[in-house]
Amino acid sequence: MDSFSKKRILVLLTNSYAALNVIHSGLIKPLADEFDVHIMSNLIGKKELEAINKHFDISVCLVNVDVPSENHLIKYLRLLEKWFFFHFFEIETQKVKDKQKGICYNSMAAVFLWLTKLLGINLFIIKWLRAKIIHLSGKNLSLNKLYSYKFSGIISTSPLDIRENTVVNFLRKKKIKSLASIISWDNLTSKGIINADHDYVLVWNEIMKREYHSFYSVFNIPDQQVCVTGIPRFDIYFKSLPPKYSRSEFNKRFQIRDSDKIILFTTSALIHFPNQTDIVKHLIEYVSRDSNTIIIVRCHASDNYGHYQQFNKHSCIRIWHPDNIAGKSNSSAWMPDLKILYGLAEMISYCDVCINVASTIRLEAAACGKPNINIAYDGDIKREFQNSVNRFYSYSHQLPLNKLDVDKMVFCKPQLFKALDSALSNPVGINNVKKIEELIHHSGPFAVDTTMKYIRQWLD
Repeated sequence: MDSFSKKRILVLLTNSYAALNVIHSGLIKPLADEFDVHIMSNLIGKKELEAINKHFDISVCLVNVDVPSENHLIKYLRLLEKWFFFHFFEIETQKVKDKQKGICYNSMAAVFLWLTKLLGINLFIIKWLRAKIIHLSGKNLSLNKLYSYKFSGIISTSPLDIRENTVVNFLRKKKIKSLASIISWDNLTSKGIINADHDYVLVWNEIMKREYHSFYSVFNIPDQQVCVTGIPRFDIYFKSLPPKYSRSEFNKRFQIRDSDKIILFTTSALIHFPNQTDIVKHLIEYVSRDSNTIIIVRCHASDNYGHYQQFNKHSCIRIWHPDNIAGKSNSSAWMPDLKILYGLAEMISYCDVCINVASTIRLEAAACGKPNINIAYDGDIKREFQNSVNRFYSYSHQLPLNKLDVDKMVFCKPQLFKALDSALSNPVGINNVKKIEELIHHSGPFAVDTTMKYIRQWLD
């Protein structure tokens, strides 16, 4: 289709994990085939765009406008807004985080919240703050160039990011419709408020849909559609991997014998789990009893790869870390390699057991029929619950998964060893897809197609 006859849309990409859902999942391909796609991004430059266009055989463009920054006034208003919002709805994630702040803080907060509730003004404050933020963010004059593009619509891929809200609110003044795609299962209960009114909101599952309606119905957003799409980047787990990622190629790349068993440990962000190298030490101790077991440590983008160099002397260890993140201050400010999802999919597909720390790997292992172990202890030190990695499993988005009994929680090294014994002695695949369907929505590679269906509806 000629680009001049296509509807022109603007796609906002300001977060690496949003890029995985939109770019790496392959969603960008049908999107660019049907629409004239322009991208505004702080992750993608000319070099990255050329690689994307070549990889997917498409032609998308960058707008000649920088992603707006957040001013100090809006930043402080949002902090206040988030505080009121999460306490008003008594969100479990916030309750866990409050435990870290001590008795004095929580006592004063409880009194203040009780007073605002007694006066009947807590919801009024939330509504006023959101309206004020939307008004102020929509006045960003640096975005005036966007008017000349004459967009039919705008897609926000990280809609809890105020920078994306700013663009949406600015173009909203010209009646340009918008669609929000929630980036992850924890966003609605951990990242604050979406400070923009979208025509369509796309979520992973029915649980998130109920959460959205529960929270945002108080704002009376007119004519808004909330649609369940599944997880676009999960489609890869229901397809055959390309020949380059076959088991033989994987073994060759990681120097693994066909007879070896594989333990995959996917680490967490360093700030969340400072002592996770202790877990690697425990795994080395475990496999020292069996020379036919290999440990692959897949470092989180926000983990410190240097902390794992000490293990290179062990023949049982393979360390993986993103090779294009050096120099980035945080893991949401880098553009992942276009093959990164294949790399993760092959590791999960070919391992014998996954080990993670309260991440989506819980879902991914279940989707791939792999046993999964959740680390719920702090290595060789003992921490109080409010500072322990155990607290992450009490966050709102984890609670529904905890109830499904698809993986094993371990609270100490002996429990880890026992769980590994059980997983490695039973190599038969397990089918947990039906159990987690309420969280991933699909039991096949249908999320990209479903997402496209709702994008078409939105633009029509």
